[in-house]
Amino acid sequence: MSAGAATGGGTTPLRRIGDRVEIAYEDLRAFADSPAGRRLRRVLAASLMLTAPLLFRIPGLRRYPLVRALELLGGAALVVKFAETLRDWQPERQGPMVIDVPPLPPRPHSAA
Repeated sequence: MSAGAATGGGTTPLRRIGDRVEIAYEDLRAFADSPAGRRLRRVLAASLMLTAPLLFRIPGLRRYPLVRALELLGGAALVVKFAETLRDWQPERQGPMVIDVPPLPPRPHSAA
């Protein structure tokens, strides 16, 4: 029995939220691949690369053990690596999946 059948044929609120998240992700991905999205990714990545060393010096953040651990592990380098990945990211072109299946060899005819 599906979730929709359990509620009398309608879609559940959780399913509608899932559909919205999926649509929002697709919209975000399409924007990130647009010229404006590429510019935004470059600017965001450049600002992260420039401010990464200062990010771990903010007194309010340094009181958290996770931030201190990241600082000890080279957190600024991790932030810079993330920024480079964001800047250089290229979405895969999604198209229909094509699977080539070779034809089956002919069956031998049996003599009756």
